[in-house]
Amino acid sequence: MLQATSRYSYLGLFFGIAVVLGFFGGRWLDRRWHTDPWLSMAGLLVGVAAGFRELYRLSKRALEDEKKS
Repeated sequence: MLQATSRYSYLGLFFGIAVVLGFFGGRWLDRRWHTDPWLSMAGLLVGVAAGFRELYRLSKRALEDEKKS
């Protein structure tokens, strides 16, 4: 139980960091290329997509581990 908890506990942190990095990366590009707010929103969406991709990957791994047991 403890091993499973530790395996999935980083997901919330990963999701938050991906969203923040995507947003601020887009914001930096907006300021550099004067495209405000389009790249900030695109970066935010890329961060959300990265978070959901990791959630999908972990879910798939959990189902495979469950089948093995």
